[in-house]
Amino acid sequence: MAEPFITEDSDHPACGICPSLRLPREAFVVYDRPSRECPFDQRDGHRYTADGTPACVHPNKIGVEPDRFAPPPARVVVEEEPPRGRWWSSLRSRLHSR
Repeated sequence: MAEPFITEDSDHPACGICPSLRLPREAFVVYDRPSRECPFDQRDGHRYTADGTPACVHPNKIGVEPDRFAPPPARVVVEEEPPRGRWWSSLRSRLHSR
């Protein structure tokens, strides 16, 4: 078996779950940051791409340039609270007058 990319004598502070600690460099991809394209797998604690390739998401920690760039985060849509009617104002004023 090939030697892991990051070994014990390395000065790179790789995460404990990083594939660089157990695989040679050609056996995993490196993203520029965490992404939905390489989700965390709760079964074994590692990240994988859709095709099952192990993924590292902290290139600065292992000293390499990223192979892939994560897409922008999904836009979060916040629905506006519906306007409250007169009954709300009436109730609120009664509660505060006590």
